[in-house]
Amino acid sequence: MKTGKKIKDYFNLVIILVLLSGFYSCQKVINVDLNSSSPKLVIDAAVSDQPGPYIITLSQTVNFSQDNTFPPVTGAKIVIRDNAGTVDSLTEIHPGTYRTSIIQGVPGRTYTLTVNVSGTIYSAISTMPPPVNIDTLTLKNSFNGSRKIITLSFHDPGGIDNYYHVVEKVTNLYPVDGKIILPTLGSVHTDRLSDGTEIFYSPGGSQPDLVSGDTVQVFLQCVDKNVYNFFRTAQQNGSSSTTLSNPVTNISNGALGYFSAYSVRSKQIVIP
Repeated sequence: MKTGKKIKDYFNLVIILVLLSGFYSCQKVINVDLNSSSPKLVIDAAVSDQPGPYIITLSQTVNFSQDNTFPPVTGAKIVIRDNAGTVDSLTEIHPGTYRTSIIQGVPGRTYTLTVNVSGTIYSAISTMPPPVNIDTLTLKNSFNGSRKIITLSFHDPGGIDNYYHVVEKVTNLYPVDGKIILPTLGSVHTDRLSDGTEIFYSPGGSQPDLVSGDTVQVFLQCVDKNVYNFFRTAQQNGSSSTTLSNPVTNISNGALGYFSAYSVRSKQIVIP
């Protein structure tokens, strides 16, 4: 396949996965390279240390020649278990949208997701790390002064491997027609070179232009290594023009997407 067509195929197959679990209005865009005629299951699943219920979505990929409308997958049997003995069978509340009823995210616990679609079983495991607080949010100008950038600082716990996923939610306080939410892909970071130090970090990825009156809420998610690798490869694919591949998933049996058990802390700033 020629590189040009591969890039076209890649960027025309965009799966919008909704970040739920504590901040339902945040979104991220995950790009997937799919050239197979066989549809694949896409799972967007997360449990956080914020109060539930949690929402899981199931959809199905389509071929490049079809409209970029990913049909929901209905009638699935979804169960989430933790290593404390809690078992939660999810309820389908809308086509392809499933809701928990009793499970609650607790740092340190391990969560297992099982999805049964017409007898085919998909599973994933994720352990929830302890949360890390955001100390400060600072507004500064970009290198060429053309846009404003948010920098967050936080103390990384020493002696353990830590993986972070940073997400921004931007709300315009003075829209023309109602409230405007500008989601971003967010960024990932590891403490491999900064263990136990104060980390100053500016999220990368596709960030919106910030203007006076915007409220920026920054979420610092602590994720496990497998989830970090999913977002890292998704972010790399989104900025690559030569090597395109599906993000590394932690879900078995050929499904796309991810299952994350994460803790999260947030802080917000208003653009003057």
